[in-house]
Formats: sequence, structure tokens, C-alpha cells
Amino acid sequence: MKSMTRLERFEAAVRGEEVDRLPASVWLHFASEHLPGKKVAELHVEFAKAYGWDYLKVMNDYRYPLPGLSEVQRESDLQRFSPVGMTEQAFHEQLACLRELRAAVGPDMPLIETLFNPLQTLVRATGVNVAQLVFAHPQAGHNALDAITETLIEYIRQLQALGVNGIFYSINGAVEPAKGGLTDDQFAEFVTPYDLRILQAAEGMTRVAHVHGFHLRFDRVAHYPVEAFSWSHLNSAPALGEARKLTQAALMGGVNEVRIAHQAPSEVMSDIRKSVQDAGARKLLIGPGCTVPPDTPAKLLRVVGDAVRQIKV
Repeated sequence: MKSMTRLERFEAAVRGEEVDRLPASVWLHFASEHLPGKKVAELHVEFAKAYGWDYLKVMNDYRYPLPGLSEVQRESDLQRFSPVGMTEQAFHEQLACLRELRAAVGPDMPLIETLFNPLQTLVRATGVNVAQLVFAHPQAGHNALDAITETLIEYIRQLQALGVNGIFYSINGAVEPAKGGLTDDQFAEFVTPYDLRILQAAEGMTRVAHVHGFHLRFDRVAHYPVEAFSWSHLNSAPALGEARKLTQAALMGGVNEVRIAHQAPSEVMSDIRKSVQDAGARKLLIGPGCTVPPDTPAKLLRVVGDAVRQIKV
């Protein structure tokens, strides 16, 4: 088979078509919230060049702006939320990053932007205790979540205009309640409706649902309208092969983000090979189950690229 471009390889893998080799990428946090978007883009470009990734999952470390607050402590604080514009620093700088990235890497590199679902966006902005405040005051909580959702939908419109290929949509709360996750009722009320609105707004893009955490309740999200699923399958059920029975979407995995920083190269290679054997080579993209530690040795990251060049598809 003739050699494919990065974009051809990525899109064919998502659709389940034949590929010349499996597409691979790894991502890590650059601790970049203090930097302007242009500098953040430069970090991504250097990282992509160093390892020759097939797709670029863009990190988004900027935090959602609070409405004149440093934290959210009471019901009235949740009621202050309303949709915010794209001139707010968090959005302005990340859009600048993506604009610079697209210019630097050209149209052939698939760009997958990171979004967090509304409840997690709120948690990242103000602390984990805000979730219980939302549950205790649902009317005010829905006001805040709705405002964040409308803002993220407008952000998706901006992404589409920039030619961003997809979103890596991080879903939190789908963990077993006994292991710290939400109850079924909480997930159904405060997560699913907002997730579906955002994913529907991103129709036409490659939507990757990243189901975050361990001890997952995958049944809560298996019906989501996405093109691919990502989760820490080497540390939490379902296994890749089992997930094939639960969804027709493509799967992303193979790299153990929990262990890679301390593995031997042969172990990294073995994880990837076993994942391909488990899932099959169609509708599969190689990547970590979540972000890898930023101090992961370069030689281990290079093994990921080596693996997909050695594995026959």
C-alpha cells in the first residue's frame, strides 16, 4: 500500500478503512497557563517534530473565567454565571495557539482540541467541592452549566472556522459511585444533557470522547454520538476487545500513561502490540489512556513511533 499523509492515515483509521500503518500520538501537559497562545503553539510544534506524531492532541491548560469571583462558594455565585465571549483570555489565547499551530504544521496535521465537559470545566476553574454545591442547588447549578455549555458551543464554532479537525472531549463522572463517581441520577441530570448538546454542536468534526478515570461505567457514554473513544483501558475496564462489543466507534489506546515513565522500552512495545491484538488494527489509533507524565523519558516516547512502524496492519 502506498504511503499515506498524516491526515489520510488519521481519517482512514477513524472510519475503519485500510491504513498503511496505525496513526500514533502521545500528549502531556506543558504547564502553560501562564504563557501566551503563540508560545504554547511553539511548544506543541517542537514536541510534534521531535517524535513525528501522526495527529496532534492540543493541550488546553487555560482555566474557564469566573464571573468576577476567585472561587464559587455559594448558590448565589452559581447564579452569576452567563455565557462569556471569545475575547476572554482563556479562549483568546487558546484560539491564538490553534491559529499559530495550523499555520506552522500546515493542513496535513490533524489538530484535535481538548475540551472538558461543563461540570469538569467548572471544577477545573474553582475546585472539586463545587460539584456538591451544584447538586445541592440544582437550579443555580444548571444556570452555571448552561452558561458554560453555550460558551463551549460558541468556542466549537470558532474551532470549525479555524480548520481544527476534531475535539478530545473529556468526560468526568462516569466512574462507579462507590469509587468516587457520580450516581446514575447525578450523571443523567448534570452531565449527559450538556455532553449531548456540545457533541451535537461538533458534528462534522472528529469527536473523541475521553472517558476519564478508573472503575468506569462505560454504559453511561457508549451511546454518545462520537467517532472515537479514549479511556485508560490498560488500567480500567472495559478492555479494548470488550469495548468493540459496546460501540461501533473507533478506539484510541495502547500506551499505559500510568506506567510509561518507568517502563522499559520492551514493555512499552509489548503494551502496544497486545492492544492491537486485543482490538484489531481497524478503527484503532495509538495513544495514551490519558496524559503521560511530563518527565517521561524521550527514548520511551520514541518507542511509540517505532511500534507503529513495525506492526503490520
